Amino acid sequence: MLILLLAAGAGIAASRKGDKFYKDARLLEAKKEWEQALDLYEKAILEDPIHIGYQMGARRVRFQASQLRVDAGQKLRQEGKLREALAEFQKAYAIDPASAIADQEVRRTLQMLQQQEQKGQPPEAERGLTPAQQARKQSEERIGLMQEAPELRPISRQPITLKMSNQPPRILFETISKLAGINVIFDSDFQAPGRNFFVDLNNATLEQALDYVAVQTRSYWKPLGTNTIFVTQDNVTKRRDFEDMVVKTFYLQNTTTVQELQEIATAVRAVTEVRRLFTYNGQNVVIIRGTVDQVALAEKLIQDLDKPKSEVVIDVVVMEMSKTRSRELAAGIANGGVPGLNLPVQFTPRNPVLSGAQTTDTTGTGTVQQPINPALGGGFGGFGGFGGFGGVGGFGGFPATSGATQNPAISLARIGRISTNDFSLTLPGAIFKAIMSDREGRVLQSPQVRAVEMQKASLRLGDKIPFASGSFQPGFGAVGAGISPLVSTQFQFAEVGVNVDITPKVHGGDEVSLHVELELSTVRERIDIGGLQQPVIGQRKIIHDIRMREGEVNLLGGLQGLTESRNVNGIPGISSIPGLRRLFGSESVEKIETELLIALIPHVVRSPEITPANLRGISAGNDQTVKLTYAPKEEARPATPPPPAAPKPPASAAAVPEQPLPKATPAAPAASAVSSAQLVFQPTGARGQVNGQVILVLNVAQATDLFAAPHRVLFDPKILRLEEVIRGNSLAPDGQKLNFTPVVSQERGEASIEISRLPGASGVNTTGPLILYRFTAIGKGTTQVTLADLNLKNSANQPIAASAPSAAVTVE
Repeated sequence: MLILLLAAGAGIAASRKGDKFYKDARLLEAKKEWEQALDLYEKAILEDPIHIGYQMGARRVRFQASQLRVDAGQKLRQEGKLREALAEFQKAYAIDPASAIADQEVRRTLQMLQQQEQKGQPPEAERGLTPAQQARKQSEERIGLMQEAPELRPISRQPITLKMSNQPPRILFETISKLAGINVIFDSDFQAPGRNFFVDLNNATLEQALDYVAVQTRSYWKPLGTNTIFVTQDNVTKRRDFEDMVVKTFYLQNTTTVQELQEIATAVRAVTEVRRLFTYNGQNVVIIRGTVDQVALAEKLIQDLDKPKSEVVIDVVVMEMSKTRSRELAAGIANGGVPGLNLPVQFTPRNPVLSGAQTTDTTGTGTVQQPINPALGGGFGGFGGFGGFGGVGGFGGFPATSGATQNPAISLARIGRISTNDFSLTLPGAIFKAIMSDREGRVLQSPQVRAVEMQKASLRLGDKIPFASGSFQPGFGAVGAGISPLVSTQFQFAEVGVNVDITPKVHGGDEVSLHVELELSTVRERIDIGGLQQPVIGQRKIIHDIRMREGEVNLLGGLQGLTESRNVNGIPGISSIPGLRRLFGSESVEKIETELLIALIPHVVRSPEITPANLRGISAGNDQTVKLTYAPKEEARPATPPPPAAPKPPASAAAVPEQPLPKATPAAPAASAVSSAQLVFQPTGARGQVNGQVILVLNVAQATDLFAAPHRVLFDPKILRLEEVIRGNSLAPDGQKLNFTPVVSQERGEASIEISRLPGASGVNTTGPLILYRFTAIGKGTTQVTLADLNLKNSANQPIAASAPSAAVTVE
């Protein structure tokens, strides 16, 4: 006993010491001091090696400690400190030998050290690169050296004015090239037509002049470099031999499905007639190989088609009212709670013979069926092996077996003695009943659905109710032999509540078409079918296609129902007598009134930005060849030097009478605002209900080089509560990320909004939604939502003039 007590005490002491190490390790783990925590976990394991908590903690921290060393080694290797990095990777492997990344980094760093010893010290910028990174860098350098299609850069961009008559094509091309300071090379197979041409050019660019001559002489020219062109005959064979081909990858940003990407690819392929076009669905990429003009036209088409889809927020308001009144009156003779006269007569003989009783023969002769007279109180039976006649109460006999069917019967000898004493009836009781009930219910639900154009949005508010959909009979066992009906019954689930499916389509930014499937269902009652309680589901369903303006309220349903029922029960004949029908009958009257109203309110929160460049038609060549023409680029003009100051007259000069200075024309105002923009709330006047939603959209229009739009929005906190601030796409039509930080103060009734493009990005020329504000109406009244501290800026951090708008909100 002493040895056992000492051993138990030693175990408790070790456990307490291990718990202390474990507790300290948890604290270090919370501070992310992984290696120190690992040391304490290992000490705890030494105290109690079979403690599962200690082992789990050590395994958890071991990975973190090893990974910390791996991260430190990778950072040192990037700095070119390979030996220090190798030491960190080796420590990581020593901490966690199961770390595959630590083993891999050790081998990779050793390989880099061996390459340095063999090939010498690499440049400082490449010391920390792994072999794979070096190969990738070389590949990127080669890709960066790849040239685009050659573009002419003549010495002179002065407009060409030239008039020549009766000259061959070679002379025309050479003359124009010399005027622009470029070289011209002719194809060895170039054959000029058998006649000369007349050219009269006035203020034409180089490209225009070359195109004019090429059209006249049926020639084809292409740039070979920045100062050289190549001229040959214009036919299909020569174009196929000499026309440059380019490859370009387009990353689409707004397609969400494979079908959309394929439709854009099909449209581009059909319009540009490019033969090599491929799509990569994983990254929404279109890869095109074609001529310079085909790829340029494809780029324009992709920019026109790759637009963000419109988005719509739909407020769904469901209002339902039901009112039920019932009255029930009953009086008169009733049996079993049923009004009316019901007198059942039963045959109850005085000395019946009960058939179906059994007695057991204890002598071993078997079971014998025999009638038993209940007046004897028992029957023939055996006691100790001797048959006997049981006395009153069945002493010495055995009663009939329980559960046997006993039907009252009489012997044939007593048929002539049947009298009224052998029959019985049940006299009815009386009932008086008067009940009146009045029930009234109201349902108000206002869910909100946000949907993308031409994509179905579903909203389910309610429960799933199980119901039996089928059953099968098992192929074994007797019917009803302890088998539950739930084992062989199949169930499905019905969605009960508010089910909304909406597919929107936006027309021009201010009208919306909606395909609406709205279903309201409730469980009316439950009925017993085959021993199972089945729900009876009441359903109201609307499938509707509507078109309405943005913010317009559309009412669906408006269904009113009135049901009246009257039920009369009673004794035939007597219940029809005016004076007695109230005493010998019952009457129930029920009146049900229902009214259903559904309102839909759409709000357009996003629409594609269609610019004038998207709508403008461009020249695209002829039926056989895609040929684009470009406007001349505007060159930067040198700044005009200030005029020299007038020399001062010498001091000895005679005084000259002062001449009146000419009146200066009013100078343009200082460039405090280099451009202007328009801001407006939509709608300018909004109405809402208490606890309802109020949505205001801040739109910007005619903004040039817009870069940032910080501001504050002010509202009445007693009437409105700002729930959400959502940025629009007007500052990011190109899909770039934005700096967007809203800070809302409900107590002061204001929100500070910081929204701008990322540093280094250019400004945008934009028109569209800037910010969406979603309020909840919390009090009745009329208030103004205004902007303050509005400070629009362009990419040069210069202010853009704009007036702060306001919107009136009325809450009823």
